[in-house]
Amino acid sequence: MKYIKYSFLAALGFLFAQCTEEGDKTYPQQPAPQWSVVEEDFVSETPTWQVASATPASAPMWRADFSGNDQAPLWSDPDKSVYPMSMTAVVRLSPVLETLATDGDKMAAFIGGECRGVAKTVMNDGVRLFFIHVKAPSSENGNVEFRYYSAAAKRTYVSVASDVRYEVDKIYGTADAPAYPDFEQSGPFPVPTKVWVKVDKAKLPFNVAAGDELQAFVGDECRGIKHVESEADMLYWYDILGRAEGEQVIFRYYSAEKKQVFVSEQSFVIGKRGSVVGSEEQPQTLSFVPQGSMTAYLTLDAVTGSYADKSGDKLAAFIGNVCAGVGELVGEQDGRPVYKMVVNGVSSQAASVDIRYYSHRNSYVFTAPACLTFADGKVEASPEQPLTLPLVLVGKHPLKMTACVALPQNIVRQATADDLMAAFVGAECRGMAKAEQAENGEYVFRMEINGSMGAEEPVTLKYYAARNKYLYQAVSAFTFAGGASYGTAGEPSRPAFLIVE
Repeated sequence: MKYIKYSFLAALGFLFAQCTEEGDKTYPQQPAPQWSVVEEDFVSETPTWQVASATPASAPMWRADFSGNDQAPLWSDPDKSVYPMSMTAVVRLSPVLETLATDGDKMAAFIGGECRGVAKTVMNDGVRLFFIHVKAPSSENGNVEFRYYSAAAKRTYVSVASDVRYEVDKIYGTADAPAYPDFEQSGPFPVPTKVWVKVDKAKLPFNVAAGDELQAFVGDECRGIKHVESEADMLYWYDILGRAEGEQVIFRYYSAEKKQVFVSEQSFVIGKRGSVVGSEEQPQTLSFVPQGSMTAYLTLDAVTGSYADKSGDKLAAFIGNVCAGVGELVGEQDGRPVYKMVVNGVSSQAASVDIRYYSHRNSYVFTAPACLTFADGKVEASPEQPLTLPLVLVGKHPLKMTACVALPQNIVRQATADDLMAAFVGAECRGMAKAEQAENGEYVFRMEINGSMGAEEPVTLKYYAARNKYLYQAVSAFTFAGGASYGTAGEPSRPAFLIVE
């Protein structure tokens, strides 16, 4: 019996040595781990999903939004005694920015961030020109940057400085041939393009009338500035305001006769800056169909439905990034909510519809991508037999539990404020914490741990000691439990750890 006792103590001593820096064995030092918690779709507040308007009650005021919030600048001319030399610039705005121009606009020239001349505005045969004397010392050879403040948009535009180099007595632009600094690249629409279009009047499902509107859109955002070439022929060209290459442009037509919005069956993609689609001789021909809607009856799967909060949850339909419908709670099936979803869309164009579900109880947004195909007048499922949403749950961890962990006595002496601890489920990092000093002076690790729904997941803790650069792993895992706590501030858990070799 005595020998059994001594053997047990020896084995216990060996296990203790594995968890310390003591003993003859050398353990590998490791760099601080770059742990990062798996990204999740938690939201801090209830989404404010709003359906994009499909059919306005009155003529829409479609306008591109250039608005900013810049204050009017207080630019002033420099002292001529400091900068006796100058060059002259005569500048005109691009056709796009000229649509914003007002008498309150300002323009100035800068070199190296310093204002070297404020423009005087002159109307020349109906054209707004900006005359600037750019002042500098005789030795100046820096780049000239032009800044334009639009009073209507409350936005300051800045030209590309490398386009113009200062030279004494240089003339940059004239009244007959003014220069056009590149301001657009600094604004909200850095990829301006142009498109020629012609409306096919013979195929219009309504009569053309006073009060009609035609505009270009990307998603639900107006992106066109219209120029009439021939109203009789309905031939127009548009400045298309691109935020990036590859955006898809469609046209919307408001019929004053029908008091309804129609959308073009044709679309095109924004190309490179300055590119032109079509021409006056060969414009893009547009035909239109009514902007319509479909109805779907939807419910949740059993796992997600078990967490449903009927008063706080939300459901919305999206076509691209445009909200096309918000769900209405109309019933219940097997304890799960049933929603009626009216989806606005485009009647003759098939479009995939994504459904987003906000779980109020978990503050989490789930998605069922491309689960519906839009068709005008279509009814998908029924209140009695709703479609179960194929929400993506794989890789999603909407549940939370907390943990408050302290180190066991055999390694507590090496703890520092730079130590790290993380919670893992398999290879996924589900929670992480830095060492915090408690009131009693010891270091603890407080963290939130994310978990999956409908699964039993073992959680393993890993600890990195900055003092000796050792990585430790907890001997035993604990089971994730949503809403529970593994240890508390008053009684933190103290799992045993082994050094990772």
